[in-house]
Amino acid sequence: MSNVTAEKAIDLNGSASINCRNYLPPLEVYYDVYAIPLTISLIIGAAIWLWVTFAFVQVIRRIKRMTEKNQVMVLIIANTVYLTVVTFNVVALVLPPVAVVCDIIPFLAFCWCILVFFRFLKKSVGGDSVILALYESKAVTPPPVCPCFRFIYDKKRQLTAIRFGIIQLPVYNSVVASIQLIIYTIDKDLFSDVFYIILPFIIASIVFYVGASVSFIKTVAPLYPENPIFKRFFLLQLVLIITKPQIIILELVYNSISFECTDAGEPKVYVNMIKQLLILIEVAIVVFYSYRFYTKEQQPSREKDGTKNAAFEA
Repeated sequence: MSNVTAEKAIDLNGSASINCRNYLPPLEVYYDVYAIPLTISLIIGAAIWLWVTFAFVQVIRRIKRMTEKNQVMVLIIANTVYLTVVTFNVVALVLPPVAVVCDIIPFLAFCWCILVFFRFLKKSVGGDSVILALYESKAVTPPPVCPCFRFIYDKKRQLTAIRFGIIQLPVYNSVVASIQLIIYTIDKDLFSDVFYIILPFIIASIVFYVGASVSFIKTVAPLYPENPIFKRFFLLQLVLIITKPQIIILELVYNSISFECTDAGEPKVYVNMIKQLLILIEVAIVVFYSYRFYTKEQQPSREKDGTKNAAFEA
């Protein structure tokens, strides 16, 4: 341990106000003590970031070449989620003190991207009036995927509930995230305590969204039987799982374990490294399948025709 590190250790050992579970060392200590694991983590992170960037560029080129102009921007926005997630993961490895911010922003990016995609999805099938007409003619029947909607027998109200379930995700979680970031800036220990208070509301919001989105997708999917809609939708749902519920589970497990305090902040440092690497590897796998869908499984002739199916190709 260098002189700087030793001095930090003396100061820390003499302090009684440090919360062992939430403590992160100063950056100079972090770069010195954890040089080897950090270097390995950054090599892996950089390799995955380059792969995701390459896949993103290739997919965007294909979208621009094969898709109608009015559909291009929506598909580009939907595909930026992967690059956003891995970029903030790498930043969180380099700067652990901002890891909380790097956890929150990718989740919010997903929320708003999926809202844009949902609005275009709805527009591509003719909007609410067309969907309601299909309900009334019994051409389609919304499946009772989420228990939230099983008591709603009026089709118009059910569509409203589905729409609200999707729209509330970005709006509600943006407000919650703003409150979390303010608390984190003021008091990191208070942020950890508030985490358990806010957690049930975040989970409820995610469950409501998942039920609403699956209900809507399964409602409109029969209109486009030849479109690989569920594969695209499944990949986007994986991003949601990776960016929020998984992080919540990891935090709960971490907070349930007892650790010994160290001057270099070992518990928090290592859990951050593990969390960021896990997300990076998972996103890399998701991007591989997304890249394969766009470059191998899609039929160019169908894309060039500009059918409505292309709206689902996110």
